[in-house]
Amino acid sequence: MQQNGLEATYTDTGHERWAFHYTQDPLTRYLRDRRLCRALQYISSELEIPMEEMHQWRVLVVGGGVGGEGTFLANQGFTDVTVSDISRKALELCRKFDKRLQTSVQNAENMDLESDSYDLVLVQDGLHELPQPVLGFTEMLRVSRRVVIVIEPHLSAVGKLLGTKWERRKGHVNYVFRWNQVILEQVTRSYLLSDKARVKAIRFWDHNLLVGNAVSKVPSRYRLRAAKAIYQVLEILLRRAGNMMIGVVVKDEPLVQSGR
Repeated sequence: MQQNGLEATYTDTGHERWAFHYTQDPLTRYLRDRRLCRALQYISSELEIPMEEMHQWRVLVVGGGVGGEGTFLANQGFTDVTVSDISRKALELCRKFDKRLQTSVQNAENMDLESDSYDLVLVQDGLHELPQPVLGFTEMLRVSRRVVIVIEPHLSAVGKLLGTKWERRKGHVNYVFRWNQVILEQVTRSYLLSDKARVKAIRFWDHNLLVGNAVSKVPSRYRLRAAKAIYQVLEILLRRAGNMMIGVVVKDEPLVQSGR
């Protein structure tokens, strides 16, 4: 049901429909890429690996749709990026829009990939759309050799009060799963059966639509600066109440499990 719903979503093959992922507009790029930039900066500093070396990693984007995250990584200098999704039509668009990217049709809850086959496995706003988000996360842990990045809603009072609890798309229904440090760490430890992995949940604010609408009243040349200022204020005043999470797992050794 989910696959059919997604295939219907990607019937519009026009570039304009998906321009948000590929535009060069500075404000849109900032709003779209700030979470990914922050995640990569943390990984680089945590592992103390130069970004140039990270660029040689094999990277898998889970639930990557038409390839927005993949294109971001390729633009950053990553040379081996694969975008996976359950929708074949989405991946057809991905290859059409950015020929630098490889694609792989995968069910995120049961990926037909070898364990430890990618250095970095990343998902952005994709796990909570799965029927079983935790299963999708443990699959990412299995497939990753070094690092997993999860960018998803954070469990918070604000999220419970104002956030969406159920998402319904073309007959498909899913529960919006929210994460925090405790959940991320418990799932990681219970699956890897190890205390050696480093687990970090970075909480922050992310309201791209609201911020974009707020700065739309500002003269165009000041919009990017205004958007950055809004987020800086939110970080200072309400950092501990942030609605989003960048979850990072650094695996210190390859996962070995029988039968996979």
